[in-house]
Amino acid sequence: MLYKTEDKLDLALLIALSRATQAVHRRSAVIFKEGDMTLAQFAVLEALYHKGDMTIYQIIESVLSTSGNMTVIINNLEKENLIQRHANPKDKRSFLIAITEKGKDKIETTFPKHLQDLKNCFSIYTEEEKDQLVSLLRKIV
Repeated sequence: MLYKTEDKLDLALLIALSRATQAVHRRSAVIFKEGDMTLAQFAVLEALYHKGDMTIYQIIESVLSTSGNMTVIINNLEKENLIQRHANPKDKRSFLIAITEKGKDKIETTFPKHLQDLKNCFSIYTEEEKDQLVSLLRKIV
């Protein structure tokens, strides 16, 4: 055996966290697919909608993605006229990414469905349990 008995609970916790995350992402993916988006595309549009114009670096930090992947996501969203790039007045070497009216419409249609699904998904917990869970998980990061 490569691990000790006392390691079993840590491994079980990792597996439980991973399975729960995957289950929520699978549920969300169905909603995003109905809106003709991927999880990553939704994350970018949602961040821009709620936080305003951002640089690609700020988007990467906000949605926890990689730079290589983000370039593809941004390009695809731009092709669909869901976002647009414009010069960054604070840094001529970078662009600001802005959500378009078409992008806003898409988020305004999809985001409420996503929130309702999260409400349904997490309805098994009381408000106090949700607060506890958030607090406990934040200790990791």
